[in-house]
Order: sequence, then structure tokens, then C-alpha cells
Amino acid sequence: MPRGKEVHLTPKEFDVLKLLIENQGKPLTHRRLLQTVWGPDYGEETENLRVVINQLRKKIESDPTHPKYILTEPWVGYRFQTPRIPPTKAVARK
Repeated sequence: MPRGKEVHLTPKEFDVLKLLIENQGKPLTHRRLLQTVWGPDYGEETENLRVVINQLRKKIESDPTHPKYILTEPWVGYRFQTPRIPPTKAVARK
């Protein structure tokens, strides 16, 4: 996502993204995401979560099919990760 670009999120998208960012680097289970965002009666409705994650990826990822920010943790849930910027090589001056 280009810096400075405005992105419109639904309330659920915002809540999921906020929770993922607050726990950056830590995998969050499907159950925790569902119960925190949708409420305590939710936990098995992973399709709801999958739809919101896909919508978020389309809005914030430059290539939603190869996400860099919202990563899937197989059989667990999702994790937000800020991509690492490779260090620049120092240029020797003469």
C-alpha cells in the first residue's frame, strides 16, 4: 500500500486490523479474533473472519495473493507483521 493513501475500512475490518496491529508479531487464533471483534458467542465462524481478512488484504496489501502485512498462521489464525526493510549497502567514496 502506498504511503499516504487513504483506505476506507468497515467497522469489522478496522477492529480486526487494530487487534492484529496491537499484537504485532504474535499469532492470534481464529477464536480470539472472532470473540474479541464479533463477541463472546462467536468462535467457530472462521468464514466470517476469512472474508474480512481477504477484504483487508485487498485494501492494504500491494499484492493480496502474497501478503506482507497480514500473514496466515496455518491451523492457528493470523499475524500482523511489518515487512523488514533490507539494510542499504554503504557506498565507499573516493
